[in-house]
Amino acid sequence: MQSELMPRREKLKSLAARVAILAIAAGALSGSTARAQTPPAANRAQLSGTVTSVNSGAQQLALRSDKGEDVLVTTTDRTLILRIPPGETDPKKGTRIALATLSAGDRAVVIGPAPADPKTWAATAVLVMSKSDVAGLQQKDQDDWKKRGATGTVTAIDAAAKTVTIKSGSRTFTVQPSEKTSYQRYSLDSARFSDAKPSTLAEIQTGDQLRVLGNKSGDGVFIQAEKIVSGSFRQIAATITAINPQNGELTVKDLATKKSLTIKVDANSEMRKLPEQAARMLARRYAPGAQQGESAGGPPTGAGRGGDVGQMLDSLPAMPISELKPGDAIMVSTTQGTDPGRVTAITLLAGVEPLLTASPTATRDIMSGWNLGGGGDTGQ
Repeated sequence: MQSELMPRREKLKSLAARVAILAIAAGALSGSTARAQTPPAANRAQLSGTVTSVNSGAQQLALRSDKGEDVLVTTTDRTLILRIPPGETDPKKGTRIALATLSAGDRAVVIGPAPADPKTWAATAVLVMSKSDVAGLQQKDQDDWKKRGATGTVTAIDAAAKTVTIKSGSRTFTVQPSEKTSYQRYSLDSARFSDAKPSTLAEIQTGDQLRVLGNKSGDGVFIQAEKIVSGSFRQIAATITAINPQNGELTVKDLATKKSLTIKVDANSEMRKLPEQAARMLARRYAPGAQQGESAGGPPTGAGRGGDVGQMLDSLPAMPISELKPGDAIMVSTTQGTDPGRVTAITLLAGVEPLLTASPTATRDIMSGWNLGGGGDTGQ
C-alpha cells in the first residue's frame, strides 16, 4: 500500500527514475556534451518532470514537474535533445533525437536559463529517458528494495559511531551509513516522495520511520546503507466518531491521548481491512510473550508472502471510505502535520479490534513498517 500519498508505491518508485535522470543532468552540466549549448553556470537552471504532451510543430513540450506544476518548455533548432539509455549517467552516451520522438510519460530534465516565469522555460538541452525505460528501471529498483530493503522505527542513534538502530517487527538492525550513502527526508505535511528533500544523517531522530537499502551482514544484524529515506510520521490507534465521505474526512478519538483528531483521506491514502481470521492470527503474533518468528514484522506462518506483514497488507483489496462507520476501530499512519489536530492518512487499517485488545504496541509494530513500504517497494 504504501512509499503521490503518491500511492505509497510512487513515493519510493520515483526515486530510481529521479535519481538516475538527475545524475545524468549533473553530468551534462559539467561535461562537454552540453557545454556549448548551456548558458553560463551563474544563469543556468534545470527542471525535472514527466512529459505530458509534445507539439513538434511549435517546438514545444508540456511537462508536469516533480513538484506537481504544469510547465511549458520551448525548444529551438539549437536545443540539444538526448535520449539516455537505461543505467547510463554519462550524457556522452546519449543519442540525439528529434522533439517529435518524445511521448507522454517520458521522463525529462530541461536545462536552460533560469526563467522569470517558472512555468515557462526556454530549453538549451533536454535529457530524456523513455517511459518504457523508466518502467524497467523502476521494476529493477523495486526488486532490489524487496530483496535488500528494510523498514523500521529508529530506536537509537550513535553520533560517534555514525550508526542508526531500527526496530522492524521483532527484529533489530544496526544501520551503518558510509560517505556514499544518499539521504532523503519527507516533509511534515506530505508523504509524497516528490516533496521529500535531500537530507543528512544528522536530521534523523529517534522515533522516525526509516527505510534503508543495503547489504546485510552474515548474521543479518548490520546493514551497510546505500540509500536512506526517513520521516516523522504518526501511528495512531483510534475509534471513528464521525465520517464525512464528501470531504473525505474522519473524525476520530485517539485511544492514547483521548483527544479528537481529524484525519483527511485523499486519493493517495491507502486503506485496507483485515479479514477476521487474519486479525486473530496477528493478535496471537503480537500478544505479549508470544513466540516471535524470524521475519521482520512477519505474521504467523502462511499469513502473507514471505511471512511479511507489509506484503500481506499490500495484498488485501483496497477499501473505500464508504465501508467505514462510526464506532470502528482503526490503526492509521499519518503525516506529522504542522497542525497536530489535522493530519493526512498515509495508510489505514480497519478490522483491528482483536489486535488492539491483544497488544498495546501492535499499532506501532505493524503500521511503522507498512507506511514506508514494509512489503518492499521502491521509489517513483
